[in-house]
Amino acid sequence: MTNDDHFRLLFGPYKTPVFRYGDGAFCELHGDIILCGLTDAPIPWPTGKKRQKGSRARAIVLCGALVEAVRRESAQAVAHWWGITAQTVTRWRKALGVGPVTEGTHRPRHDYALEPAGAAARAKALDTAGDPVRCAKIAAARRGKRRPAHVGAAVAEAHRGKPASAEACRKMSEAQRRSGARPPKAGRPWTEREDELVRTLAAKEVAKRTGRTLSAVWSRRRELQLPDGRTRAASGRV
Repeated sequence: MTNDDHFRLLFGPYKTPVFRYGDGAFCELHGDIILCGLTDAPIPWPTGKKRQKGSRARAIVLCGALVEAVRRESAQAVAHWWGITAQTVTRWRKALGVGPVTEGTHRPRHDYALEPAGAAARAKALDTAGDPVRCAKIAAARRGKRRPAHVGAAVAEAHRGKPASAEACRKMSEAQRRSGARPPKAGRPWTEREDELVRTLAAKEVAKRTGRTLSAVWSRRRELQLPDGRTRAASGRV
């Protein structure tokens, strides 16, 4: 891209409005003003001053086609063709409720990214991001630190409705096992003391002492490879 590409107006042409000195006009930044001058920029534009008695400060009138240019063109292009600074364009954008990136800002960035220099910069950035040493340092710095609530919410929203891959499921499952977590429906884990009660007492007595259901006790007996106690073939315990 050349300098001309940076300053190109993508949605023009923009013509100087016809006016007479002394006419009243409305400026999106300063309100009601009196037109009293004309700039000598590549696109000449009327200037005005406030109606208050004794007011001498003059400023470019933010109106008409200039408003459209501020909404759509890049800050560099507007600054060049209207003979102002980028800071002034920023003030105009705030007055009009325009964000930092417009259509005219996005397109040159996109075109630059397709050039060899842009492709080389992306490749270098990817290599840097994937560097194992760098990743290890970042991981070590973040380990043990809780993420801010808004970060967790943003990550959850980004992944909501998207099925996890088989590899992602495997990794999550392994992490849950290492932490000792149990599925919500699995209930509380059995202790060694409770297992000893299961081995030595009747199911009803185990349920009474542990606060568990009979079904849970019978299931635990099966897991311990013991008779569940519900048939006469069992060891007489019920």
